Amino acid sequence: MASTSGPPPPIRLTARRPGRYARRMETNPFRARRVQEESGDLPARGDEPTAPGRGKARPDGPATAGGAGPVRWVRESVQGQIWWYRAPLLLILFWIWKDYPGDPLHTSIFDGISLGFHEAGHAAFMWSGNRFLTVAGGTLSELGIPLVAAGYLLVKQRDPFGATVCLFWMGTAFWHTAAYAGDARAQALPLVSPFGPVDVDSHDWTYMLMRVGKLSQDTEIARDLRTVARILMVGSMVAGAWVLWIMARAGRSGAARPGGGPPAEEDRLEDFLGGA
Repeated sequence: MASTSGPPPPIRLTARRPGRYARRMETNPFRARRVQEESGDLPARGDEPTAPGRGKARPDGPATAGGAGPVRWVRESVQGQIWWYRAPLLLILFWIWKDYPGDPLHTSIFDGISLGFHEAGHAAFMWSGNRFLTVAGGTLSELGIPLVAAGYLLVKQRDPFGATVCLFWMGTAFWHTAAYAGDARAQALPLVSPFGPVDVDSHDWTYMLMRVGKLSQDTEIARDLRTVARILMVGSMVAGAWVLWIMARAGRSGAARPGGGPPAEEDRLEDFLGGA
């Protein structure tokens, strides 16, 4: 066997684009799809072939109709959703709201939910060791949880109509908080205290306003909180009606496009009803 002399030839390393198997290791599905689209393995969003009789469930790429900014985003988010079975919920919200303006102490189905988060907020902030933060934690939780829910539905679920319902819930929480704040001096409202006996120090707003030197302004603070509540409740219903209007228009335009067919959400509803 012949032998060779001299050093072996150098090994050339060439940069290669990550292959199909390398991209499978990507754990983020959105980033993996973007890599596949850039490499040409997948068609870009909006260019996928549409199955006969089926419309696109929710386009995530460029808007298929005119508009820009929030209007365009909402139109893309509600594509394929059905407006008519969400409309009764908007009517229910209006029916709940109609008794609020004439009664500062009015309560609704949302108040029981808000009260649960209020008391849970006390428990959550109790571990801070700060009494003021523990007392304020109930109100912070009561007002913050609906806002977090609205943000989750808007950003993660792309459900703008659901976000408007959460904003209405937040408005009722502000109304309930206004009644509580306005009672700081009178202390006439019945209190709930699962963590100890109810006494003069159990009133959250009495303690908080005394700490900041605003106890004499409890009724003015309550009035401002009710103003915020009105804006949130009325604004959420107007925004919800606007989203349903865009949803209805998007459904008609989707059905009119060639090969569009009924919206994907309506297809799922028909399949569910057909299999029931």
